[in-house]
Amino acid sequence: MQSRHAALHLMAAGIVTLALAGPARAAEYKEGDVKNGGSITGAIKFEGSAPEGKTFSVNKDKEVCGKAPIKDESLVVKGGGVVNAVVSLKDVKTGKKWAEMKKAQVDQKGCVYHPRVVLTKVNDDLTVLNSDNILHNIHTYPEKTGNPVANIAQPKFRKKLSLSKRHFAKPGVVKISCDVHDWMTGYAFVAENPYADITEDGGKFEIKNVPAGTYTLEIWHEKLGMKSQKVEVKGGAATTVNVSLK
Repeated sequence: MQSRHAALHLMAAGIVTLALAGPARAAEYKEGDVKNGGSITGAIKFEGSAPEGKTFSVNKDKEVCGKAPIKDESLVVKGGGVVNAVVSLKDVKTGKKWAEMKKAQVDQKGCVYHPRVVLTKVNDDLTVLNSDNILHNIHTYPEKTGNPVANIAQPKFRKKLSLSKRHFAKPGVVKISCDVHDWMTGYAFVAENPYADITEDGGKFEIKNVPAGTYTLEIWHEKLGMKSQKVEVKGGAATTVNVSLK
């Protein structure tokens, strides 16, 4: 107790400032000019036969939601590659400007989220459109991020709403669903730096303008989980990375 009282006395005097402080926070990402940056290109491949997604039974708002079959897209494989996997770089302290990442937006069309997976900047808001002219509900599940939950009704007359940045203040995966139409599922990947991409047909991705160095490349998929590996980027050169998931 004596040593604690002494520490408090010194702090009050302005001599000790960190004696009782918690662990230091990691440095935030800083924008800068990237000279002679490299790139990472490749594909996320699927091992085995491509699964057939089931078709959901539409029991609400059939005049809108039932116009076309709605399939389970939790695992989509095209051209042998995994679609909607997020590929991101860790350990990047300084690099390209956030403006190089497209502003995040999700549309509800045909009672499906378009796109299913979206990239958003940490501590930024998310625009949600309603093209269906029916009631939807935006319900977020922060998963392991620790972000607060959003649960907001979006009636047919509310064509556009903005989910506050406080719901995306910490990096990681935030699940999005609709309480009115329980088959609707989407994800916002809250990126801690602008070095991230979402795979398309063939599982292809590209991350541009990367400062030379060694990083951890992380691959996340809603069904296949997380995988990571080290990658070295050389200035002015393209590094190819192909990863298989199953």
